Amino acid sequence: MDKQERIFRSNATDEGFDIFHGREYISFRTDSHLAPNSTVVEQHLKGKEAVILAYNKANNEVALIPLSADYDRGDVYSLKRSDGSTVIAATGFFKEHDLSVDQTIRYSPEWNGDIGGDNVPGGLVIDFDEDGGIYAAASPSTSTDET
Repeated sequence: MDKQERIFRSNATDEGFDIFHGREYISFRTDSHLAPNSTVVEQHLKGKEAVILAYNKANNEVALIPLSADYDRGDVYSLKRSDGSTVIAATGFFKEHDLSVDQTIRYSPEWNGDIGGDNVPGGLVIDFDEDGGIYAAASPSTSTDET
């Protein structure tokens, strides 16, 4: 967000206007890629290079903990950006935890400030027990996750 946009948003909110940021969702695709939409990227992943992925089997939840740098570790997955979209290739992670989908499903993540440890201010949590929205038009090569 540039300086002029920050000033506009500040003035608008000072006048009592709510600024619509768009609905946050992350698509879980059939190719075991996670695709956050532009709102998630803007709000939580802007300036980040990678995420830690963690699975809570008891709650059937996946946590994405944003990182400023990419690390050569098994639980760290790079954010791949191209043509205005961001994708996390997590095939190994999803195979390890026996997670898969037959069609692309969109989940609304929740920010949890309690995960991530002392050095990271929190992360996004996807609850796979929630009803996700099926997005049948998406495919691994043509998916566009817009707000």
